[in-house]
Amino acid sequence: MKSLFEISGAHLRRSCLVSLVVTGVLACGVIEHGQGPAPIDTSNDFGPSGGATTVPIGSGGAPAAGGAVNVPSGGAFVAGGAFGTGGGFVAGGAAGARAGQGGGVAQGGAPVASAGAPSGSAGAPASGTTITLGGVAVPKEKAIAFIHLGHSNMYGEATSPAGSRAYHFTDTNPHAFMYHAGSSPTLAKEPTADKPASEPTAPGGGPGMALVKEAVALAPDYYFISLGYGVPSAYCSQFLPGGLYYDGMMTAPKAIKGKVTFGAIFIYLGITERHGTAADVNGFPDCINKLVTAIRTDVGEPNLPVLMNDYEVEGKGEFIVGGAVYNAIYPQIQKCPSAVSNFALVSAATLPMQDDHHFNFDGQRTWAQRALKTMKDKGWFKWAP
Repeated sequence: MKSLFEISGAHLRRSCLVSLVVTGVLACGVIEHGQGPAPIDTSNDFGPSGGATTVPIGSGGAPAAGGAVNVPSGGAFVAGGAFGTGGGFVAGGAAGARAGQGGGVAQGGAPVASAGAPSGSAGAPASGTTITLGGVAVPKEKAIAFIHLGHSNMYGEATSPAGSRAYHFTDTNPHAFMYHAGSSPTLAKEPTADKPASEPTAPGGGPGMALVKEAVALAPDYYFISLGYGVPSAYCSQFLPGGLYYDGMMTAPKAIKGKVTFGAIFIYLGITERHGTAADVNGFPDCINKLVTAIRTDVGEPNLPVLMNDYEVEGKGEFIVGGAVYNAIYPQIQKCPSAVSNFALVSAATLPMQDDHHFNFDGQRTWAQRALKTMKDKGWFKWAP
């Protein structure tokens, strides 16, 4: 027997199936989830020291202890504890490089990516904190994490066109990462979105890979990390604290908090409110506000920008513009920018589609490009040259 069923072209939630079997009544509202799944152990996801290394900073960026420092990749030895004028060095190069270009050396000996640090820090990150990504100790200020969540488009349904698959599934970028709670950050590949343990592996791609790769294209000196979570047919109230998915969705952001800079929240929701009640549809703007507020509070970023998909206007069948689904949810989607601060809708017009309501590979990439452009236009993407 298949583990997922189709209702109106989308997956039937297992909660609905359980209700049908036990009570004989099909009910797809928010249900109690008891104690939920066992907590995921994230204690070793970032290495034995937790992955956050404090770079010792003395006068002018020299190590606090004042001892000699070995440049880790065959560079010159520097006596007296200073890194040349200002303390900067290029990883693997000779000492005495211009201040700020090379960053510094983390306690574990890994190269430190340039922090673009303010005057006076002599190349060291302003926070003194780094996270190891691909063997590089990246300053917190240069490790930008994107939280992205939503329904099946986020979960990963794109499987075509074949010519675009490599961009999402095999062609990695050394500055584009993903992090799933319970394992170390790795180079990003689809599927990037995490999921409930009860869900099978996503069949295709979502927007996560495109978000981090397109962000690197805009700001190549930074590292971008996907923190994704997707569930087929899920709607807003199921993501709220106390609902089915909030705890699972927030495990990765909470575990990496303090080690990265959170850049934005990206949301795919709206069209799936049809699986809830009339209150879910009519209360959509308020629900999105509650969800965003909870995420911002938990990651300690009260003004974190939010980008959400506008209605999937290229949808067909029951999703067509002017149909019942559109007429019910479209007005509520349009209220969200007024209900939530630092919030913008991202158009889905002309996006290539996989079927009657899922984006294909090219649609996902174009949406990610539009979302990041919106961030730039609003002054929210602060890392581009």
